[in-house]
Amino acid sequence: MSHQPIRYFEDKDHAEAYARYRIPFTSEVVDFIVRYVQDGGCELNSAVDIGCGTGHQSTIPLARVFRHVIGVDISQEQIRQTPLLSNVDFRVGQGEDMAFLEFSSVNVVSVATAIHWLDLPAFYKEVDRVLTPRGCLAVYWMDREKVDNEEAQAAIEEFHDSTSEYRAEGVKRIWDRKEIPECPYGTWLHDTSVIITKTMTVEDLVQLSSTMSFWQKYLEANPGSAKLTDYRETLNGLIRSGSEEKQGASPSMEFKYRVNILLCRKPSL
Repeated sequence: MSHQPIRYFEDKDHAEAYARYRIPFTSEVVDFIVRYVQDGGCELNSAVDIGCGTGHQSTIPLARVFRHVIGVDISQEQIRQTPLLSNVDFRVGQGEDMAFLEFSSVNVVSVATAIHWLDLPAFYKEVDRVLTPRGCLAVYWMDREKVDNEEAQAAIEEFHDSTSEYRAEGVKRIWDRKEIPECPYGTWLHDTSVIITKTMTVEDLVQLSSTMSFWQKYLEANPGSAKLTDYRETLNGLIRSGSEEKQGASPSMEFKYRVNILLCRKPSL
């Protein structure tokens, strides 16, 4: 990983919010990866999850299937927030340096919502070293949230468009311009059939947005900004029902996230 994420993911309060509000990848995503791994004749013995954060988004879902999973993140504070699981080890480290793994020792290298932070040539060199023959590289992330409310969707798009200058270039390539990273082994299998549906309150969505790296960078440039508060109030006004307004509750609605899954396989020896 580059050094840039350190500033945005090492604060204790931020790591706690990350663990609470980031949306986990569902069993559908993991099952899709597993089918690809097994179709290639590979075992489900071991996986390493690069850029694992607090482990809640991708490492824990992987641990329900793989016998042993190692979660790796550059942030010490993120690793402090990880859960204790019998078949999972977490460690601080960079995806470009997996010296703790032996040659041809893991069946899957997973990168969930972190490929944009990596130095790809260096990372792919390590992937090739640690993957078993026919082992799988799985890269996946969620597109921006969609809601069945045109005005609310327009407000969401306006919030993200107005903060786009604060997104790192790698994030813009993946999230804004929908560019697909280079594949280290020929051509990706690219799937977008999985849609994660989650009912959340406006407050949940706003807190989720506050965990994003671009928002941390925005606050550095605009300390004391009321932009997130304004975003919350705009969405509240567009979504809140009469009963919720009387109770003062944060309104909720169904948010949908399309998942991009990129899979490729290391050739046999």
